[in-house]
Amino acid sequence: MLLGCAAVVASFWLVPSAVGDTETDRQSNTLADAIGYPRQADAAGFARAALATRLGRSESFSVLEATDLPHDDPRDPMARLVWRIHHETPAEDWNLGPGTFDACYRVEFDYYGTSSGPSRITCPANAPAITPPPLPRRDIPPGFGPALEAVLGHLPATPGPPEVRAALTAGMPAPPVDPETHLAWIPPETSVQVRGSDVGVALFARTGVQDTDCMMGRRVGGVVRVWSLNARDQRMELPCGAEAALAAP
Repeated sequence: MLLGCAAVVASFWLVPSAVGDTETDRQSNTLADAIGYPRQADAAGFARAALATRLGRSESFSVLEATDLPHDDPRDPMARLVWRIHHETPAEDWNLGPGTFDACYRVEFDYYGTSSGPSRITCPANAPAITPPPLPRRDIPPGFGPALEAVLGHLPATPGPPEVRAALTAGMPAPPVDPETHLAWIPPETSVQVRGSDVGVALFARTGVQDTDCMMGRRVGGVVRVWSLNARDQRMELPCGAEAALAAP
């Protein structure tokens, strides 16, 4: 009987447990909450968001898996990430736990955010870190505001829509190159509305699954005005279009 108990105890201690501690648990929970919103289109988007955080930019962090999951409902898991945190305990604190270890976590996301995890898992053997390819920026570059104002200010007295579009093509700057990714920004969509001598222009960019950027300009009664819709305006779903630019107070 004693031998049997000893065997059970021995087998219990031989079962490998997932490595981690309260600090890596805290880091993983904070990270999962941080990247759950704004919503991402796919697993690569969640991985990019994770790697863009303070923890993600550190040498101790790496993403090991980014997998898209089949889903039909917004509550179905749509993406799974596995990440690794390399933890080193200062020498003076070794009595509190192992000095150096790798902790791995698995977390799944649905449309609304984290759907399960982060859960400690055994780190995959020899798993390389992955870095999704960068995406070009899609927001409206800062220099577009003054350029749009200049274009509207130099239009002829009664231009037609083709003349306005030609002036925008000639007068708006080329999308700049992001110094981090070395990719050119995606130019925004442009809409034009002309009513006699009055002109409205809107620049619209979709920057994420639900996020947008909008800049509008108009020349009404010879007076030029250019403005952007702020985050509050966009949450109120104010229209971004040339007609809205002409109708704005």
